[in-house]
Amino acid sequence: MLLASLGGAFLLVSMVFLANGKDYRKRGFYRKFYTPNAFNLILFGWRILGETGSWVITRIIGLGYALTHPATVQVVRSNMALLNPQRSSYASACRLFVNQAECFSTYGRLALGRPEEVMALIGHREGFSHLKAAHDAGKGCFLVTGHLGFFELGGLVMTQLGFSMTALTLPEPSPALTQWRSDFRERWGVKTIVVRDDSFSVLDIVRSLREGSFIASLADRPYDDNPIPVDCPHGQILFSKGPVLLSLLAGCPVIPVGIIKRADGKYDIEAGTIIEPRWLPEGREATLAHYTRQIAAVLVPMFARTPEQWYHYSPLRHESPSR
Repeated sequence: MLLASLGGAFLLVSMVFLANGKDYRKRGFYRKFYTPNAFNLILFGWRILGETGSWVITRIIGLGYALTHPATVQVVRSNMALLNPQRSSYASACRLFVNQAECFSTYGRLALGRPEEVMALIGHREGFSHLKAAHDAGKGCFLVTGHLGFFELGGLVMTQLGFSMTALTLPEPSPALTQWRSDFRERWGVKTIVVRDDSFSVLDIVRSLREGSFIASLADRPYDDNPIPVDCPHGQILFSKGPVLLSLLAGCPVIPVGIIKRADGKYDIEAGTIIEPRWLPEGREATLAHYTRQIAAVLVPMFARTPEQWYHYSPLRHESPSR
């Protein structure tokens, strides 16, 4: 059983790292092994191995995958170079793989601990006055982040502080996994809205925002039409314009947030200043681009501070037609 648990964890980590194509979710390996059973095996491993054993196995898996998949490491290094070429070395890329593996292992830690115990993982908190101001205004708020650190932890933190939280997610490869992750968040008091290609998803999101819920969404791996090019220190990437559009429809503010793991194992949480989108006279596309770039202006520096915790395995560099 122990071998099965470790094997399941390896498959789960490997599934993510195999994302070399445009849409990693369509890869057969991803769809076959990214299942509730893999997550359950991680939880089983934590019960059997405990904290120390789980971290050792996790790090071996992450490093082992990096050493045996040089093409994926090269993609990761290219993405990191968009932020800081001096921190895009082979060693830095391997560290990113290990960090990502540890994120998956953290699910086991959260599942076995009480929410109030997990709050001990939180280190420095910056900008929480912005979150409180949005909450006191009686409106909902869009919390926009990227694939940075263990971003799922933010939902637990917010509910423990008394905020109503909802997470947006795309459908997982199987309905069973979509439900598993929804149930996992519900354990923390975080609701889930599955974003599908229909108007009902938009209505659910807008309704939740108008009822005062805080909604968390990722912006740096867009799947919407005509995403917005935003600047990095050494190139451009694409951001989703969905959060700005939905905030305009709901009449609520946007706050960029980031969760970064420290060397001592704790997580620092940073919330940027409140952004309040308004329709600009220049028109729809200009409005979406303007406020999306305001969000990126807060998030990209967070990515740049810790490129080893910015998890992308497909090429991100955007070349505009003019270039």
